[in-house]
Amino acid sequence: MTRVRMAVAYDGAEFHGFARNPGVVTVAGALEQALSSVLRHDVDITCSGRTDRGVHAREQVVSFDADADFFDPVAVQRAVNRILRPVIVVRDVRATEPTFCARLSCKGRSYRYHVLNDEVADPLLRNLVWHVREPLDIRAMNTACDQILGTHDFSAFCKRNKSRPLETMIKTVEVAHWTSSGTSFRFDIRSRSFAHQMVRSLVGILVEVGTGKRRAVEVGEVLATRDRKYASPPAPPHGLVFVKAHY
Repeated sequence: MTRVRMAVAYDGAEFHGFARNPGVVTVAGALEQALSSVLRHDVDITCSGRTDRGVHAREQVVSFDADADFFDPVAVQRAVNRILRPVIVVRDVRATEPTFCARLSCKGRSYRYHVLNDEVADPLLRNLVWHVREPLDIRAMNTACDQILGTHDFSAFCKRNKSRPLETMIKTVEVAHWTSSGTSFRFDIRSRSFAHQMVRSLVGILVEVGTGKRRAVEVGEVLATRDRKYASPPAPPHGLVFVKAHY
């Protein structure tokens, strides 16, 4: 068997998240079905970071074992793309060391959230951005970001994942900042790992800071409570993109 590392991009609008889920269409299910057909044996993939329903990815990394007799990187990429494009696209395929694991070998994950800050929505971007009508104060949002940098217990901004009851809510955020160009606002965040709905929950409260519904200092105050009831509603999933897995 050959250990394979594959990078994929996908539009999450049509999927019920990444992870396999019987009875619904998921990214992992579509990928495994296509790969099993191309490689002529069952394929079980591991991903660098599972995404929720409606969340997109620009460079999601997966790993799996392939029969060396049927593995040709170029052929696999072309064949899987013929089956799954345009909603899922394989960007790169390569053989890698036997110990490589897309999840366990990953040293960090980067996410990006897109907001359209305009009075009028753009129907062509409806599955890609969160439309916020109220003017956003980017300076206030970045001031609030300073309070989430470093190592904290993010329980107030996370939804407990029933499949991972022992998952720690203590995370180290290395990057968190907003940039804007005209009506386009972008939030970038990087950490070694994230808890369930952590990014969307942080975006939710940061946007409320930007609209003046909350003060920047409240982000730190909510963080200190470790209680989700004090947080803002999470931002909708369709504005979120898994940008990169770092190795």
